[in-house]
Amino acid sequence: MIKESDQPFVRPWQPTPEQEKAIRATDATTEWLYHLPAEILRQYQGQWIGAKICRIVASGQTMEELYASLDDIDLGTVVIMRLERPGRVIYR
Repeated sequence: MIKESDQPFVRPWQPTPEQEKAIRATDATTEWLYHLPAEILRQYQGQWIGAKICRIVASGQTMEELYASLDDIDLGTVVIMRLERPGRVIYR
């Protein structure tokens, strides 16, 4: 029999002012990534990318390749995202 837990799985997070500032510092880059032009999406499709200050600074086929190419960049200032290959839709 499954027993109900009295411990919540998700706990509220109250970021410190420093953590909130770091999160807010990447907002513009995150928004920029959501509106990438098609030519950039095609160039990096199926890859992991790292972006900083609205620029792609590294990419890799795997997360390990991405981290290796990020080298000595402060990871707290980089937005990491995977750009999926677009699906093919066939209308009949």
